[in-house]
Amino acid sequence: MDIQFILDVYACASYITSYVAKSERGMSELLRNACQEAKQGSANLKQQVRIIGNKFVNNVEVSAQEAVYQLLQMPLRRSSRSVVFLNTSSPEERVCILKSNLDLLPDDADVAASNVITRYMSRPAKLENVCFVDYAALHDGVSTVK
Repeated sequence: MDIQFILDVYACASYITSYVAKSERGMSELLRNACQEAKQGSANLKQQVRIIGNKFVNNVEVSAQEAVYQLLQMPLRRSSRSVVFLNTSSPEERVCILKSNLDLLPDDADVAASNVITRYMSRPAKLENVCFVDYAALHDGVSTVK
């Protein structure tokens, strides 16, 4: 048990920050070695990332409670609210997700997957007077916000 007296707000913030950001000693060397091992084999990029990820997961120290949650596949956090990111950057600056090969037609010039903005722009006429934020929160069938 690590018990320390905290006499002011700055000391409290400093202690919490240093605790949360404490380094995993030896992890960077372990991951460096894992990267070298992954590159030496004939694995493709996806397999290399999996090798490095497995090395990290199998060697990082976690509390007993976190280990139980992971073993039982229970969520580590819960929220009573859902959050949807609405990208309001100009169209040239927006990042989009590409369609999968299954959704892409041979002569299809549009390679971007549908998103809340494209669904808003092609919304039904009965939702013509609904603003973008209300559409995303209440009418977009893909989002989980209700």
